[in-house]
Amino acid sequence: MNGIPILTYHSLHAPGERYAENDHTALASDLQTLHEAGYEIVSLRQVTERLLGGDRTWFETGRKAALSFDDGCNHDFIDFVHPDIPTLKSFYTILREFNALHRPAAPARATSFVIASPVATALLDHSCIAGRGQWHHLWWRQAAESGLLDIGNHSWDHLHPTLPFVCHTQDVRDDFSRVDNALDAALQIEQAERFIRQVVGEEYASGLFAYPDGKYSAYLVDEYFPSRQTIHAAFTTAGRPVTADADRWRIPRYCCGDHWDSPDSLCALLEGES
Repeated sequence: MNGIPILTYHSLHAPGERYAENDHTALASDLQTLHEAGYEIVSLRQVTERLLGGDRTWFETGRKAALSFDDGCNHDFIDFVHPDIPTLKSFYTILREFNALHRPAAPARATSFVIASPVATALLDHSCIAGRGQWHHLWWRQAAESGLLDIGNHSWDHLHPTLPFVCHTQDVRDDFSRVDNALDAALQIEQAERFIRQVVGEEYASGLFAYPDGKYSAYLVDEYFPSRQTIHAAFTTAGRPVTADADRWRIPRYCCGDHWDSPDSLCALLEGES
């Protein structure tokens, strides 16, 4: 593969235990696949820094991959224990166990892109999970301090269609490309970034943003982000590797389930066959 694949997972996706039914199962399997194929797991901060530094050689030599997690459900960091089902290992636990087993030169590290609004996530905990208090921000600081999870911005409320209200001047749902003006960008991006920085501390702020469902507007890419200093790069779900020529406001990622759904299809993706 020419470039660096960023593989994205959703800790909410775990209706079963098999690979295609469970992003936790997929992540554990994929880490082993990457290790056996000789890939170094780099962080999104590294990808961004090298991209902004114009380090073409870094992108074109060696095998590298990066990891990101979307939405920020507690299962990114906290194991889910229930007496009636097997324990669901968090993404953090899976990373920690992988690093302990293989002891890479630099620990495998990922970025969790979190929905920031405490009100929205409390409501989503009921509408998308089971209302057990499994979607909140209390773990963000500890995750950032762990050195294995950076906390990124995934908007204030994702314009999520199940919410009774969203922060958008036209009450738009499920289409972040409609964030196309300064006020809506302030509500969805600036408000979220301020809250994330308050929780994790400025020293742990990643300055990274992921567009909900990969959707973006020309306003965000061409006007809004280039005029701001707190966000350093923004990520889509375009389904291709990151190269040295990537647009910093449209860095592509692959999504588990959408772009690959098995160890074999991941291998095909890594070899540039899919």
